[in-house]
Amino acid sequence: MPAILSITIIPALRVPLFILGLAAFAYMVVSANKRLLRKASGWKTITERFPMADTQPTGATFEGRTAIVGSTSYTRSFVIRIADGGLCLYPAFARSKPCRIPWASIRQVTASDSIHVVVDYERRFEFFLPLKAMPAIQARHSAPSVHRLDSPFTAVKAAIADPTTPRWMAWITDRVLQGVQREVEKKKERDNDAV
Repeated sequence: MPAILSITIIPALRVPLFILGLAAFAYMVVSANKRLLRKASGWKTITERFPMADTQPTGATFEGRTAIVGSTSYTRSFVIRIADGGLCLYPAFARSKPCRIPWASIRQVTASDSIHVVVDYERRFEFFLPLKAMPAIQARHSAPSVHRLDSPFTAVKAAIADPTTPRWMAWITDRVLQGVQREVEKKKERDNDAV
């Protein structure tokens, strides 16, 4: 009788054990990936240099933002919140260890199709915000380091309108420019929908 029970119990446990093993493997892969991203970005050093302190975010929250730390780009991996004391960054790979970049540590803010923020840090450290964050940044950050860039399409449009440009070249360039502008608008819509 015990032999019959063991034969019927074992097949019944195969599926739950397989699911449990698969879940454990997925957890280990995600944990290892987060640990690797923290190590590659030097996030521990960043949080030591820019601790979160007692800052409470008071402004808007922007999810799915891209940042560049060192030579690695982290696409749609950051939540950035505006606070009176600076910008609070919450990376997907270290949600429990955010940092606060004080306004004084922001070297440059450039606005074009999005806001490009460069942090005064030993390594490359920059991130991107949507244009709707500009009023909050200008209200809290020193104006001399905020730059507004013209659209990159302005120079191309001027070349198309130039009478010395051959007509065939102006026609081709105009068609290409229209296609690129459509793609840029689609990307802006996707980015705004993600926020």
